[in-house]
Parts: sequence; C-alpha cells; structure tokens
Amino acid sequence: GSTLRSGFKAPYDKKAAGAFEAADVKLQPFTIQPFREEISRIIATYIAEGASRQLNLSSKERAGLLHALAVTTHPTAFRRVIHTIEWTLRHQAHQNFIRWTICNGNRPRVIFARGLGIAGILAGILAAVLIVLSGAGRGWRVLSAIGFAFGIATLVAAWKGMCVVLHGMHHRHLRPWELFADDDDASSVYEMKKDSFDTLGTSNSYEDQPWIAKYEKRNILRKIFDREVWIQEPALRQIQDTIFLQAVLGSFILTAICVGIFVALPKGNFY
Repeated sequence: GSTLRSGFKAPYDKKAAGAFEAADVKLQPFTIQPFREEISRIIATYIAEGASRQLNLSSKERAGLLHALAVTTHPTAFRRVIHTIEWTLRHQAHQNFIRWTICNGNRPRVIFARGLGIAGILAGILAAVLIVLSGAGRGWRVLSAIGFAFGIATLVAAWKGMCVVLHGMHHRHLRPWELFADDDDASSVYEMKKDSFDTLGTSNSYEDQPWIAKYEKRNILRKIFDREVWIQEPALRQIQDTIFLQAVLGSFILTAICVGIFVALPKGNFY
C-alpha cells in the first residue's frame, strides 16, 4: 500500500492537515512513521493557527517546524523551537504566574487599597500645606509624615497586587471559584475540569463556569471584604514579606524627601 496519507479522519488530523497546507508543505507526512498520530495531535493542539493551546511561535518558526514534522517524527524536529518555548515558559508564563500568586487580594480590594494609598498621600500633602501656611513652628510639619508614610507604603504594595492589611495577618482572599466550591461538589468540579491538566486536552478556558455569574452578582463591598484564608506556602509568604519591606523602605525614603521639602519652606503666617 501507499505510504502517503490518503485522508485525515480524526478532527486533530484534519487540523494538522490544514496546518501543513497553510505552511505550504508540498509532501504529505508518512502514515507509517512511528508516533505520527501523536505528532498530529501536537500540531492540532499547540502548533496550528488558532489551536486550543497555541504556542507563541513566529510564523517563520511555525513554518520551519511544520516542514520538519512533515518529513520526520523524531524529537530533533522540535530542536529549533525549544529555545523559544523554554524562554516563554521561564520569562513569561512563570513570571506571570508568580505575579498572580503574590496578589493576596481580589481586584476590588486592590483597587480599594490603591485609593486608600492615594487618599493617605493627599492627606499628608493637605496637612503639610495647612501647617506651612499657618504660624506654627517647623516641627509641626513632621506630622504630615504620617499620611505620606501610610499612603506611599499602601500604594506601592497595592501596585504589586498586595493589601497591607491582609499581609499583616498573612491572609489572602479566597479565589472566586473557591468561594462557590463546597465539600459536596468538590469532587464533581474536579471531574469536570480535570481535562485541563491533560497534555493534549482542550483549551484551558473558564468563561463558561457557573461561578463567574455568581461572583459578578456580589456587591462591591462584599467583594472588597470577602472571605479570607491563611497563606500556607512559606515561599509565598517570604516573597510577600520582601515586597512589603520594599514598600516600607520606599515609603520611608519618599516620605523623608517630601517632609524635608515642606520643612524647608518659610512660614505663611496667614492664620
């Protein structure tokens, strides 16, 4: 019989065939090669345009890989894209995951913390201006440091996705999907979403999950002061401690500069 693929029956085979055609591959891949079916599934899942888990490859890299996979199923065909994929995992996916995990508050709480930080800074500025315009001594202007220090530290931490109040207790908000997953349906939720961990599964999408609509219905105050849980991972607490110390140190330096400027100004003696 012919060693050339005469037709693609499975859905992933059809998508792989479309990818080969889009890359202008003239020779159809050989069906008798070992792992040809697995390669087709990999192409349909990770390589083809619009794939459910499409990798961030350039058009040149994608075309070169598809040309190589049309000839062989040997792992060396992936050699040219290994560096790109590893760089993406190390410097994009992993770092984005770390940035997501260090956030101890949900988005409404973080926005609230940012607003609180800005309010603290404005309060410090207002206090300093009022004291400067008065006939009070220069020493009283140092009181504005309270607003500056609190506001700057809160704002810097919130810009990293952290709430200093939650950090003080080493707590974090429950994630939206955790709020609506009780012990009774935990196993069913796992059974429903365990395909997300399959290497060749479908897209890791959650837009159709029931907890999204439930969470959107919660009022803003309830979201800001949502349920909390203690952070168990020591490494995560250490990262958050580092961010908090950086926020405090930055606040101390900026507060000293701001207060120093107001202390150097002459009295207004307006009242």
